[in-house]
Amino acid sequence: MKNFKISESLKLLLLFKENGVDETIANKSINRIKSTEKLRNNDFMDKDNTINSSKNINIDQINKINSLEGLKSYMSDFKGCELYKSSTNMVFSDGNPNADIMLIGEAPGHDEDIQGKPFVGRSGKLLDKMLEAIDLNREKVYIANIIPWRPPSNRRPTDVEIDTCLPFIKKHIELIKPKVLMLLGSTATFALLKNSEGITKIRGKWVDLNLQSISVPTLPTFHPAFLLRQPAQKKYVWEDLKNLKSKISKIKID
Repeated sequence: MKNFKISESLKLLLLFKENGVDETIANKSINRIKSTEKLRNNDFMDKDNTINSSKNINIDQINKINSLEGLKSYMSDFKGCELYKSSTNMVFSDGNPNADIMLIGEAPGHDEDIQGKPFVGRSGKLLDKMLEAIDLNREKVYIANIIPWRPPSNRRPTDVEIDTCLPFIKKHIELIKPKVLMLLGSTATFALLKNSEGITKIRGKWVDLNLQSISVPTLPTFHPAFLLRQPAQKKYVWEDLKNLKSKISKIKID
């Protein structure tokens, strides 16, 4: 009975995580301002306790990159994110770089880390079926992740890891210049849109993502990995896919 309760609790925690719940309320309050004082002298923290990714990444160099090959080379040489140390490959992208539709997920898993391509495991197979349902495939879309290296044990990327890698995916989007963007899951959605709503509330709603040189209509939805654990949620993603197909028709994407 005890093991059963633990198993059910873990399932509930996973459900909370995928739906944008970042923490639960405990009986004893936590002084988060005091806790950040310990981080004040860390290399990635400024004096005002904000993360300073510029100490790890050269924004001026990123801005000068004008090709996917140049971005991939820069990222391959980048050592400012500790995740590269435990990864087999840097997972850059898959699909058609000339596509008008771009999909962005969270981070590579085990299979992706081994093969060096995004969405090649069970989640990838489900993603392929999702695309096929609206007459798309990997030759008609371009796929990347917020984080290009696999987090250990497939854990969620930390805020520091996301902040460090965010200039990469923003530049990636600017180089692809997609006409529409679909964000897969809460991590990709929050990283790029900085939404205060959880993925459950914001999914299915078009939002303009405004970057330095481009503005892209963007549609958040659930991550395929979440659908594998919660198949009942597929009905909502089907609505999002039909929404995407409708947008594609309106802006006349081939």
